[in-house]
Amino acid sequence: MLGILVLKNKVLNRALLKKINEIAHSNSFNKKLSNLNNKYTDFDKFIEDFETLISEIIEIPPENLSTQDKIFEGIIYRLDTLSNYKNLTLKIYLEAQKNPKYFFIINKSINNYFKLFIKSRIDIVKAYFIYIYAFNVWIEDNDSMDKTMAAIGNSFESINKFQSFIRK
Repeated sequence: MLGILVLKNKVLNRALLKKINEIAHSNSFNKKLSNLNNKYTDFDKFIEDFETLISEIIEIPPENLSTQDKIFEGIIYRLDTLSNYKNLTLKIYLEAQKNPKYFFIINKSINNYFKLFIKSRIDIVKAYFIYIYAFNVWIEDNDSMDKTMAAIGNSFESINKFQSFIRK
């Protein structure tokens, strides 16, 4: 509901987000961001709105998929959506390394996204860790996301091997 309110009030919309994405790597980013909207003098408010808008845009994997396929598709859907704002996403990621408060905002959004289509807490944790790994590959990947998709597939192979080892 909050996302709908934010979008209706035009606090953050796709057009503004595209403009912000273009200036994301500028030296005076925070100043330019607060000039675009004075609400964003606190970067955490911007991240909250960014994550809200992303949650409104992003697709949810179909119910009829296996859990593994839902995780795979969910990660790809999120990263594909973020690809439209890659400069900005990287800026947020770099800023979050300096300020853990930003990581908490991002982590909450990622977990809420996975909770929409994954029921098991263990599977949500699994999806989260695969997402973190895939995100770090995605940073260096191109628009085709071939390396990212391969990394996700390799993660599942490793997890499945580990799980079969534990069962023995």
